[in-house]
Amino acid sequence: MGGRREELIEKALDYFLEHGLAGLSLRPLAERIGTSARLLVYHFGSKDGLIAAVMDEVRAQSQKSFALSAARSAKGTAKGPMHAFWAWTILPANIRHVRLLFEVQVLALQNPDVYARYLEGGSSSWLELIEGSLPPSKDRRAIATLCAAVIDGLLLEYMSTGDRRRTTKALDLFTELIQGRARDA
Repeated sequence: MGGRREELIEKALDYFLEHGLAGLSLRPLAERIGTSARLLVYHFGSKDGLIAAVMDEVRAQSQKSFALSAARSAKGTAKGPMHAFWAWTILPANIRHVRLLFEVQVLALQNPDVYARYLEGGSSSWLELIEGSLPPSKDRRAIATLCAAVIDGLLLEYMSTGDRRRTTKALDLFTELIQGRARDA
């Protein structure tokens, strides 16, 4: 990234990770990141434009980071793509981004007029990453959807309770069930 707009995206992202998006106001954000609300509107068109730019960056950074992690784990002795995704997701550096992605998803459900675009692109892009890591089968898309839903549920549980051991054990059980299904098919 380079340029003023990209610098503002990075600074706004840091602010979003610390404060979230609920009740976001441009003036306090602008003051905190060393600019003015007027310049934010100039660069992004509106508060919604700024949020869109930052969330697009969050998704792009997160997916790139996961893809690199998955490629490394595929070469190693990892338990498989679900565990690689889980291990990547719960890293302290990544869980903050995941928490922000979940927040925007909930805001999109509550206020689709403003945030609907996050419901459209968010799930499908992650689903494609998961699907690409699975072996070919006629049920590949459905299995990827199930895997994504399980990960979403376990992430919510982990972020709510902080119980890494229990949530990881639940993932272990789920992958055993999926692997058993694959062997039986």
